[in-house]
Amino acid sequence: MSRKSVFQAVGLIDEKYVAEALRYAPAHTRSASERIVHMKAKRIIALALAATLLLSLGIAAYATYLEIGTPEAAEKVALEQVAVWRELGLLNSAVEFEGKADQIVEIEEEQGGSTWYGRLFRHSYDVRWYMARQWMGEAEPKYGCNLNIDTLSGKIQTATLFALPDAEDQSVGETTLEMGEGKEEVWYYYDNFDDIIPADMTVDRFCTLLAAYWGFSGYRLAGKGDPVYTEDYASYYGAVDTSTRLLDIPWDLGGTCFLAVYFDGDSDEAPMYLNLMQFPGYVGITIGVRHPVG
Repeated sequence: MSRKSVFQAVGLIDEKYVAEALRYAPAHTRSASERIVHMKAKRIIALALAATLLLSLGIAAYATYLEIGTPEAAEKVALEQVAVWRELGLLNSAVEFEGKADQIVEIEEEQGGSTWYGRLFRHSYDVRWYMARQWMGEAEPKYGCNLNIDTLSGKIQTATLFALPDAEDQSVGETTLEMGEGKEEVWYYYDNFDDIIPADMTVDRFCTLLAAYWGFSGYRLAGKGDPVYTEDYASYYGAVDTSTRLLDIPWDLGGTCFLAVYFDGDSDEAPMYLNLMQFPGYVGITIGVRHPVG
């Protein structure tokens, strides 16, 4: 690997680390030629530290990054990882995204967790496929998504998936929306979440599968002592246990249905959220962590 590749992978070493490494050098006054020698030594030490950091990341991680370093590559990996989720049973077999992605957005480091800072890799790509535009009378495609692909792990770190109802699905509520120019239109709510995840999926099975996918050793539900476990959270989700069916997680008064889960071995110790959402005319589910996985 070239020196340039190393520095592109891990970034330049901060001057203070080089100064620390050189502070034991003789303190006598150096000639011009001696200063040149020490400048060379400084560069060698910087390169050695950079190489050490690269090895700590892992050659495999760097190779993965090289494969997912462009939007086109991220799109290909996104489709492969959706297939993995289907095979694992995290998604229904019908969940599929065909054709080219409608939009691919690079996610910057400031939107990630604390472990992202100082990382010069592109952090993740948000690969998006859109659903049909119902207001234009379209019925296909049925599914849409925002998939965040981590460029180091090559895995989905956050997935928001959407599904339109089928013609035979019964509505569970309605709302009136302003459509512009003084026009109003009645839209209906549905609970066709089982179009995205299996209807019999329990919290335990789902979180166990996610832990295995992300490389964690286990999981636990949020409990007393966790910042997210407020009185309001406990009043709605305190009774949820591992045997609860995902589709039976209760809704709070704000129309939100989410469960906070912590994974064993997560260096950020940040919760992952399972979030079910109802929108006028379709449903959505968000699954994932807000930082690099594994």
